Amino acid sequence: MADEVRPTINYPVWTEYRKKNGLDPLGMQNSSVSLYQTFLPGISNVTLRMRYYGLYAWLCRAYAQKIGDTNPESWKRCIRRAEALYALIAYRHGREGGVAGIEWAQKILDSNLSGSIEFAQAAEPGSENYYLKQAWGAYGAAYRSQLFEIGIFDPSNDHEVPLPSKEIGERLATVFEASVGELASLFYDIVQRGSVTDDELHELRPLAPSEIALSGEERDLYQEILLGASDATDGRAGARRDSILLILKIAVLLGRAPNPEEVRWILFAGCDQKGRALDLGSPALKAQRQLWWIYHANDLCHVAYETLLKFTLDTLADYPAGIALSRLIPLCVEKILMTVPVRPTHWTAFVDASMPASNSYAADDDGSEFSISTAIMRRAGRNDASVCAPEIAWNAVRLLAILHRRVRDEDRDIATVLGRFNPEAFHSLLTEARFLEAHRGETFEALLARLLEERIVQRHLWVALQKLRAGDYTFLIERDEGKLRLRGKDGPVFTNPRLGPAITFLKDIHLIGDQGLTEYGAAAAGVA
Repeated sequence: MADEVRPTINYPVWTEYRKKNGLDPLGMQNSSVSLYQTFLPGISNVTLRMRYYGLYAWLCRAYAQKIGDTNPESWKRCIRRAEALYALIAYRHGREGGVAGIEWAQKILDSNLSGSIEFAQAAEPGSENYYLKQAWGAYGAAYRSQLFEIGIFDPSNDHEVPLPSKEIGERLATVFEASVGELASLFYDIVQRGSVTDDELHELRPLAPSEIALSGEERDLYQEILLGASDATDGRAGARRDSILLILKIAVLLGRAPNPEEVRWILFAGCDQKGRALDLGSPALKAQRQLWWIYHANDLCHVAYETLLKFTLDTLADYPAGIALSRLIPLCVEKILMTVPVRPTHWTAFVDASMPASNSYAADDDGSEFSISTAIMRRAGRNDASVCAPEIAWNAVRLLAILHRRVRDEDRDIATVLGRFNPEAFHSLLTEARFLEAHRGETFEALLARLLEERIVQRHLWVALQKLRAGDYTFLIERDEGKLRLRGKDGPVFTNPRLGPAITFLKDIHLIGDQGLTEYGAAAAGVA
C-alpha cells in the first residue's frame, strides 16, 4: 500500500482553498476556552506585561489633552509610535520579554552606529519595515479589549477614540505619570518627533516594564485592579481576584513561583505532586478552584478524544487510495484492543474497574491523570513526525474512563457549569459523559466503535463543514465515492488559560519574587 500514488485533488473553480491547522478539529476546545475566559477577565494570553495598562491609560489622557484629534488614524499613529519607542526602551534596558516589537528593536539597535534611531517610519501604518505587523499594534491585537474589560477605558458617545475612565483610568494615568516624573513629557515629545538618541533611551529606562517601583501608588493601583475588593455584582472582577489568589496560594504551597502547568494541575488535584494539600480556607476560593477543576477535566476529555482522532488519522494514512468507514472503524477498534490484556465486557464494567488515583497529579503513579496525559502528549504527536501507537490510543480510552468515573462518583456538578453551552456546537465533558451513559449497556467493543465513528470521525467532518461555510478549510479527512482519505493530521493539545501572563503580572508588581511570595504577596494571600 505504501507504493500507491495519492490521487490528484481538483478543487472546484468556484471555491477558494484556504487550509488552516490547529483549529479545534472536534469542536471541543471551544468549551474550555469559553470557560477560562471567565476566570481571568482583563488578562489574555497576549497581554504580557502589566505596565502596558498604565502606559496606555496615560497615553490616552495625554493624547486627549494635547492633540484631541478624534480621527482614529491619528490615534493609531500615536499608539504605534509609542509602542515602537517602548520596544526600543525595553530592549536597551535589558532585552525584556513580553514587549511588542522587541525583535525589531534588537535588529535596529544592534546595527545602529549613529547614536540616533528614527522609528517613525517603522510605526507608520502599512510600513514595510514595521515594528509590528498588526495595524493597531499590540494595543489592537491584545490590550484594547482588556482595557475596556477592566474598566480602564470607556467608550465615547461621539467618536471612536477611547477615553480613560473616571473610576480607574484617570487614576492610573495619574499614578503612572507621577511614577516616571518628567520622563513622561520626554517620552511624549519623542513619540511626536519620531526619533530617539541612545542617551535618551538610557534616560528613559525607568519606563521599562520591569521598573514598576517596589513601593508606590502605581504598584498599589495595579494590585488593586487585580485583587481589590470588588462590587458584589461584578462577578468577573471577583473571578479575576479569586483566580489570582489561587495562584498566590499555590506559591505558598510550593515555596516559590509556580509555572502555569503546576497551577492547573494543583487546582485539579487539590495538592502538589508530593501530595501536600492546597490550603484555601475561603469558601469563595474553594468554589473558584472547583471551576478550575471542571475546566481542566474538560481539557483532559478533549485531549483524550483528539488522541483517538490522531490514531484514526495515522491508521487512515496507511490507505492512500482510501478506505470505507465501515472498514476503518473495526480496524481501529481491533488495533486498540490488541494492546489490552483482558477486554472489558462493557463500558460500565470498565469504568468500575478504573480506580482514580488518590493524587491525580502524581508523577510516580501510572494510573494518575497526569501520568496518562503526559504519556499521551509525548507520543501522540500532531503531524507525521510521530505516529500514535495503539497503546497510546488505549491510554486515551483509560483517561476517558477515569474522568467518567470521577464525574459519576464525585460531587463536581459539571452540569451547572457546562450545561450552559449549546451541546451541538460545544461538545464537552458533560456531553461526552451523557453519551457514554446512554450507551453503557452496549458491549465494550461496540461502544468503542460507536465512539470512534460518531464522536471522532463524523464529528470532525461536521465541525470542518461548519468552518468551510465560514471560508476556512480544516478537513483532515475527505469523503470520495464511499471512501475516506487523509487530508491532514492534528492531535491532542491543551488549551492555554492565561496563567502565564497572570504569573508575570504578579512578578511585575512584586507579589511574587525569585524566592516565592514577597511581603506584598504574603499579605495579599493572607499568610503574612
